[in-house]
Amino acid sequence: MQTYYFDVTDIVLYVKKETTISGIQRVALEVIRRAVGKLGPKRVKVGMWDKGSQSYLAMDADFLLEREEFDPDFLAAALLGKAVRKAQTVPSILARYRNQRAKYLYHWLRANLEEYKRNHRYFERRGTTLEGWVLEKEKAHRSSKELPVLAPAASVQKRVPLEDVAQSGDRLIILGATWGLRDLNDHLIVLKEKIGVEIDLLIHDLIPLVASEHLADDFSETFYRWLEGSTLYCSRYFANSQNTGKDLRCFLSEVNSDLPIDVVPLAQALGDGPAALDTQSFRSKLNATKGVRRSFLNMTKVPYVLVVGTLETRKNIWRLAQAWQQLIQDPQVEPPRLIFAGKKGWYIDEFLDWMKASGNLDGWISIADRPTDKELAFLFHNCVFTANVSTYEGWGLPVGEGLSFGKTGVVAENSSLTEVGGDMVEYCDAHSISSIRDACKRLIMDDDRRTELEQRIKNTQLRSWDDVTNDLLEYLN
Repeated sequence: MQTYYFDVTDIVLYVKKETTISGIQRVALEVIRRAVGKLGPKRVKVGMWDKGSQSYLAMDADFLLEREEFDPDFLAAALLGKAVRKAQTVPSILARYRNQRAKYLYHWLRANLEEYKRNHRYFERRGTTLEGWVLEKEKAHRSSKELPVLAPAASVQKRVPLEDVAQSGDRLIILGATWGLRDLNDHLIVLKEKIGVEIDLLIHDLIPLVASEHLADDFSETFYRWLEGSTLYCSRYFANSQNTGKDLRCFLSEVNSDLPIDVVPLAQALGDGPAALDTQSFRSKLNATKGVRRSFLNMTKVPYVLVVGTLETRKNIWRLAQAWQQLIQDPQVEPPRLIFAGKKGWYIDEFLDWMKASGNLDGWISIADRPTDKELAFLFHNCVFTANVSTYEGWGLPVGEGLSFGKTGVVAENSSLTEVGGDMVEYCDAHSISSIRDACKRLIMDDDRRTELEQRIKNTQLRSWDDVTNDLLEYLN
């Protein structure tokens, strides 16, 4: 019987550095977990490239069924057999910096200074109290000499070389980001030629090639070489949208490859999405504020529009902010606050300088830095509508996630975004500040229009992660 090995190399690299999840890793985890549930742990395994031993390792995947939420400590313990950070000994307000030494030290010193100054407000804005900080700090100090602990309930997986267990015709499916791992790519060629493993690759976007102006100078070349090299081991490609499929076909034509491409659109849901929204228990869970930082709660005390994603130039945050500046100057409009939720990315120094100089546009704009899944759900649930005015996307998860919470949005009419938004959102021209402004103004001022779009969402069967997994497995069979 054919066995499927889902690659988790980039997830392993990610959990070593980050404590919140990004779009690509979310896609992989959602699909792999469901594939295990549908086909069982005998047919679905996970695999990872081990740079130290220069070998590709396989392991059981049923541990993914133990947790639905993204837990970097749990994943690190299961996949690596060790903790990558002192998960149990870090004060809560410093948890997001625990794997970034310089930032952790800075904020540790800053918190101690504010403790010395008896600045209660500093700690309250971060979701705790001065007294709570002192208690957590003392606990961390007492256990600082202890070895790092594994996340609770994590079962360490036995890792074996894929060559020892895989058979000809088995499939290795790469859903994540493996560009830049040249040694892995070389080894994939060996796996194909030596064992006869069929290798399938999901392409999330070709942004490094079609919108390279938003990325570091050398990354486009790295990406090009990776994608061209993948034609040496790939059996087929999956594209996450029709638009990405179109871009990929153009690229393969340029490098004289006729490998097949199957389009598997991603989900329009955060977690289990619309079905869960129909239950009173889930609504109650979303309304709960436990686990949501005080600073986030303060931001959401007034109506707000939500923008989710890494803060970077491709997300068009500068034009959106300029559109908001025009809205607050319009005497006809009483605009909501604008909240950017995500981590800070490339080339936004000028934007951050402008934010600082303008006092965050006199308080009309806020940044919710690195929200957890719980905080993200809270932000989606309570916003007026969402905004995604990117100049280019491979799919556009935040648009669909907003729809899954019943929220329409202002969306740029380009790339794959129209595939996600359908007829349930208000479209705009990403390159026109006035177009962005007018689309936002319509949803702010025209309650009937917003209600109409929200009704369309209710009448639409949104795409779920089960749908994505079923489609993928159908192609693989």
